Amino acid sequence: MADQPLPPVSFQGVDGRYGYAIADVRKNREPIMTNFEEAPFNSFHRRVAISASGGMFSDGYSLGIIGVALSFAKGPLGLTSWWTGAVGAASLIGLFTGSILAGVVVDRFGRRPVYFWGMLIFAIVASLQYRSTSVYELFVWRLLLGIALGGDYVSCDAMVSEYSPTKNRGQLLSFLSVAWSAGYAVSFVVGYLCNDGRPGAWRIMLVTCAVPPLVTFLLRRNIPESPVWLARRGEFDKARDIIAKHIGAEIALPVVSTSTDIGPGIQSTLFEPALCRNLFVGCVFYFSQAVPGFALGTFLPIVIKELNVGDVFTGVMAYNALLMLGVLVGMSIVDRIPRRIFLVQGFVWMAITLSVLIFCRTAAPTITVLLFSAYAFVGAAASVLTLVYPPELFPTEVRGRGVGIIIACSRIGAASSTFLLPVVVSEYGVYFALGFCVVVCIIAGLICWMWAPETLHKKLV
Repeated sequence: MADQPLPPVSFQGVDGRYGYAIADVRKNREPIMTNFEEAPFNSFHRRVAISASGGMFSDGYSLGIIGVALSFAKGPLGLTSWWTGAVGAASLIGLFTGSILAGVVVDRFGRRPVYFWGMLIFAIVASLQYRSTSVYELFVWRLLLGIALGGDYVSCDAMVSEYSPTKNRGQLLSFLSVAWSAGYAVSFVVGYLCNDGRPGAWRIMLVTCAVPPLVTFLLRRNIPESPVWLARRGEFDKARDIIAKHIGAEIALPVVSTSTDIGPGIQSTLFEPALCRNLFVGCVFYFSQAVPGFALGTFLPIVIKELNVGDVFTGVMAYNALLMLGVLVGMSIVDRIPRRIFLVQGFVWMAITLSVLIFCRTAAPTITVLLFSAYAFVGAAASVLTLVYPPELFPTEVRGRGVGIIIACSRIGAASSTFLLPVVVSEYGVYFALGFCVVVCIIAGLICWMWAPETLHKKLV
């Protein structure tokens, strides 16, 4: 008679938690199973990362293209400095709301619903930007785009981190940062190609935002629910089937807590001392990454012009080239050095490069471009941790909510700095704005040095 696999068997992990594994037991033979987080990297892991990266590409593209489009829409829409900042920050404000709501939804109902349908919603709203007849309408569409993106950030972080083998998790999550930077860089190329001199060229620029999320929606149609979330809910058969089909029949179920009391609200465990500290550090880290990154990035052409660089297009391209190189370098080293060192050193070098740019304000345009591009390089390299570090700070049952709060906090910084940048530059000059970014980096570096936990190769349970 053929050997039959046994049902899930309970065992206690090294951390004291109880979990389940599937053992294919043969006669006179001990079960040989590979831990879920030690599974060999395969094409399915790559598919999850690529499909998730489409959302990040869409976000980077959306943020970059609005900066270009607004520079051509000032006349038709009658934009003041106030409204320029408001429209630029609208998607970031929406992202705050979206990430908070999505954190609750993905912990309660699973990662996949938001992961899959969010991109279709994004594509529909992005296409409606074309019909904007006033700055008020455009503001609303950008706000709704942000809400959709907030959900995508939370679901992508949870999905990729929970599917990834431990040794590959940092690189797979940091690949999302590469995709964001690629989308941001491509948006400037498309924006300038769309500028054919017609009054409505800015509309064409904005409607192109619908293309990346639509492609991403199609890529995600065959990505199943996270087996880590399913196991946490006690749905072992579903998790086992997904793992056997996509990762390997010899891979055990993840070791997770077996309780299933995941409620719809924020659990008290998220605010217990250890996790509360993690939440605080995560919020400070992401907030401080977002303040200079989004403010300077959203209005890059304006900033470069204020730095007295004659050829704005060349300055933008140099900045974006170093931005892409930075995230590639960050991705290559993210799993080779401790997270705390990466966190602190990132803020140190961001502060140094911006300080040098401020002190060399009378330098030749070429030197100014090189210094600003150097900041782009170190800032982009450090930014890969924004998608790697937050999901490692929390257990499965509150991961979505914890990441959602961190992302929401970051968007407070991003939205406020993006809104204020045009006004601050107009009133006090660009170097005052750069000095404020330096102060933010120094404070964040000190806080991370004192309290940031080490999570390199941490098991996600």
